[in-house]
Amino acid sequence: MKSGRTRPEFQPEQSSNTWINKELPKDVSTLAPYKDGFTDILDERRRTADLAFMTRTRHNVPSYKHRTPRSPTEIRQHVLTSDRVKYTIERLAGGDKSAAELLSKEAEAIVNEMGHELNMKSVRGFAFILIKVFKALFNRVYVNEDGVHKLHKLMQDYPVLLMPTHRSYMDFLLVSYVCYHYDLPLPAIAAAMDFKGMKFFGWLLRQCGAFYIQRSFGSDHLYWAIFTEYVQTQLRNGDSPLEFFVEGTRSRTNKSYVPRTGMLAASLEAYFKAELPDTMMVPITISYDRILEESLYAYELLGIPKPKESTSGLLKARNILNEDFGSVHIFISEPISIRQFSTGRVDRVVHALEPRYINSLKKDEMALITDLSFRIVRQQQQHQVISPWSVMATVLMQNRDGISVKQLVREVDWLKRQAQNLGAYVDWPGDVATEDVVRYNIAMHSNVVSLGSEDLVQLNVVLPGHVSVKNDVLLSAASNLILASYRNQLLHVFVRVAIVAIAINGCRQETMPVDQLYSRYMFLEKLLSRDFVFQPGDTRKDFEQAVLSLKNSGAVVLVDGPGRMSDVTNIHQEFTAVDDNQIVHVKKSFNKHTTFYSQMFEPFLLAYWVNCQHLLSLPMDRHGRPLPKRPKDLAKDVQKLAVRLLEENAVKHYEILSMDLITNGLTMLIDMGSMYKDKRMNETWLSPNSSAVSSVAQQISLYIELPSIAISNFVSSKESHIVLQAKL
Repeated sequence: MKSGRTRPEFQPEQSSNTWINKELPKDVSTLAPYKDGFTDILDERRRTADLAFMTRTRHNVPSYKHRTPRSPTEIRQHVLTSDRVKYTIERLAGGDKSAAELLSKEAEAIVNEMGHELNMKSVRGFAFILIKVFKALFNRVYVNEDGVHKLHKLMQDYPVLLMPTHRSYMDFLLVSYVCYHYDLPLPAIAAAMDFKGMKFFGWLLRQCGAFYIQRSFGSDHLYWAIFTEYVQTQLRNGDSPLEFFVEGTRSRTNKSYVPRTGMLAASLEAYFKAELPDTMMVPITISYDRILEESLYAYELLGIPKPKESTSGLLKARNILNEDFGSVHIFISEPISIRQFSTGRVDRVVHALEPRYINSLKKDEMALITDLSFRIVRQQQQHQVISPWSVMATVLMQNRDGISVKQLVREVDWLKRQAQNLGAYVDWPGDVATEDVVRYNIAMHSNVVSLGSEDLVQLNVVLPGHVSVKNDVLLSAASNLILASYRNQLLHVFVRVAIVAIAINGCRQETMPVDQLYSRYMFLEKLLSRDFVFQPGDTRKDFEQAVLSLKNSGAVVLVDGPGRMSDVTNIHQEFTAVDDNQIVHVKKSFNKHTTFYSQMFEPFLLAYWVNCQHLLSLPMDRHGRPLPKRPKDLAKDVQKLAVRLLEENAVKHYEILSMDLITNGLTMLIDMGSMYKDKRMNETWLSPNSSAVSSVAQQISLYIELPSIAISNFVSSKESHIVLQAKL
């Protein structure tokens, strides 16, 4: 491990990183190599020879204490001869020897296609390439070394799951590079099959620890058995730390996805069946000042297919090495012990009388894994480093027609304080004027925004690099979606206080009891639950913390109800808890805080409402039920409606065109029991429960300003043509 460095004292509240240099914005000489517990791992690389670093001897690399050294070939052979795989083949063959032979050959092909070939010779060569790439792309790559030191000790005593956030193709490369830099064992990385098809690069990733898996196994029992055994044998023996993304895929929106549990369940089954005394999960948060794929993501969200991953495409994109992508922050969180997390919640003895190679996790174990997956994502969010550009993008999203630099500086200063008050770490340089920070970030993101006459910050049109797009609405939407992706970086900080603000702004009475406010909060949380991560079972706690935060900042006026206090006008009472007997003074709670927070989330509510309008306009079958459609067809039709609304200037939020947001809205309606779901020829078909969908749409209309939309085939009314108007 790297040691012997003397780290300076740090200010805990904000970054002391003075890095503004107008003339040479990519000149890293003004960037501090140490700040707030972070160390720049590229600093030494800029001062010493890369070849010497690549060929150096790695010292004191930790190894799991129960590990027996094995080659990748031996790992694959173990999988094929394991009880789990042999049992699955026998069960599928049903006593037919020829079928068993065919299944055995299929199993061998699967594990050979899946398995990694991790070796240090390839790792060293790839590290040499990565050093060059990282130094060209990034000003700094910061890592919290305290987390590294803990990880070093952890890997000697426990099997370890590394679980980074997933915002870019760079994520797993950065994690592997951090492990190489600090003399940690290289992880085995779960990678999608998309990368396998890349000439040379797919091979190189396999040589550096990537094992390739299909995105969906369905009911392929043999594939499930091989995958599960491949994962678990490496954990039991401690061959390598295992790395995968709990979100399942890259987030094209730069916010956390609702976690997926398949990989986590396969990894933890060995603990539940007492094959391991414990397993440690290490959430890792990777925060980018600027994401390489920002334009690609925006058009992908609009439904324009991404180019297929290929080595030629990678080489064509090498011109990005001349651009400024700012810095990266990598935060290695406190480990989570599955043994401690599950104490008192599950009983491993229930598996004692069954073979360990049979997949049979119990309902309480799966519920615990779901709870754990949300905990991991929330821990990742808590260590997100918010960039100045993220704060700026949030303000710019509410000023699409342009805003002067002077006004932008004032709004950014205000919003930064609110984020910090809510516990966010904003990477704001100390002793630098806010205007300098703003202008530096405008320069870094000059592809998205530019300075016009009278110092007005305006949104640019960002053209796609891989297809031709001539539709003006889509072109404007792409620029807005890029900007929105950076705003999304901090939405998890505000989402709970914003829900309270939205509920208050939607009230038309002078006062509102806290129990009514909580009822609205629960509805809105459920509505947003596919776009934002809420820890199951924490709704009441989150609500109370949000109300108190708003109360303490002066944004919400909360007093005891008349039954508990004769003088309800005492708005300066101090509260440490919230109960249903208190009331909110609604009009006195209309202010910049509640208005700004509400507007941050207005595009999401509008997108859900547009979803509802399309579903309510679907044609009926002869039984009077809306005709079912496949989800992807429904999403495309919703997007067409959204395009028409934008073309007619009926709405202003281009985010409603995002296929991610549209799909999440449809899934949310399924979760709320507002959709009928059928299976036909192994495909899912959906049709709306018109009454339930209408109810959701009408509830949404309480909270945001909406256009008038003509609706046909509105089942919940006797009329065939109705105009829904928002309650303003």
